[in-house]
Amino acid sequence: MTADPMTAPVLTPPASVGPVEAFFRACRYEARHLGALRSTWILLGVVAALSLLLGVTVLLDLGTRQAVGSVAVADAIAWSPLATQVPTLCFFSLVLATGPVSTDLVSGAARTTWLAVNGRGTAYAAKCLVGCLTGAGTAAASALLGSVSCAVSLAVAGAAQPAWSEVVAPALRFVGWMACWSVLCTALAVVLRSRVVAVLFLVLWPLLGERLVGMLLGRLPGLDGASDWLPFAAGRAMLTDVSAYAADDRPFAQALVGSHLSTPAASGVFFLYAAAVAAIGLWAYRRRDVTGT
Repeated sequence: MTADPMTAPVLTPPASVGPVEAFFRACRYEARHLGALRSTWILLGVVAALSLLLGVTVLLDLGTRQAVGSVAVADAIAWSPLATQVPTLCFFSLVLATGPVSTDLVSGAARTTWLAVNGRGTAYAAKCLVGCLTGAGTAAASALLGSVSCAVSLAVAGAAQPAWSEVVAPALRFVGWMACWSVLCTALAVVLRSRVVAVLFLVLWPLLGERLVGMLLGRLPGLDGASDWLPFAAGRAMLTDVSAYAADDRPFAQALVGSHLSTPAASGVFFLYAAAVAAIGLWAYRRRDVTGT
């Protein structure tokens, strides 16, 4: 028997989606994915609470003085990058920044994502952009909360307020740094083919690995200044303007930074490193299977 043409369902071809619309859909998916995870909100709550406690850190620096300089406040709201070699906020954002790409690949959900958004390149670009915006937004909110906390704490203690106009530029560099950090996390999770290995690398390389490499490069003829151009040395120079320190404190601050680049030059170098690693991550993502870790 043949189906009655009057009652047979009419099949319509799926509507074609352009690359721009596909990219926006991929971004919405990544944003919803992050927002649906309980760990996202737990980590953001912890970051918010710690940001509000930054005022206590400034009071500890106050001591017997009646004022705290803008340099100390900028370092505090950037989560002490000079003391810890990278902003401490980085360690809290590692889970958020490495999770989406590695979870999709390991669980096999990446195949569905690639079909839905019309390609791996679109999916990877969406993960990088959403991660970048999440990192920048978290850093901006943290800097704002930290600034309010510092201002209130200093007012309660009867201390003079710092020159807040001098804190704006370091805070903006901190926001840009965290945006790049999120992109690095996403890309390295793909390139190293393991979320755990990527996390270990991002923890150990800025603290130990890069210092050792810089020392080795310094022993080679003609490469005395090569350590200035290493990724996280440039990143520290981006976050910390050594020229803003008092003359007596500059040698120690310079030793901690590890790069003699000016903040504009260091910012450009760090952005270029992030872009290069993101490009390598795209190359690896296009060739990556969805099985394995």
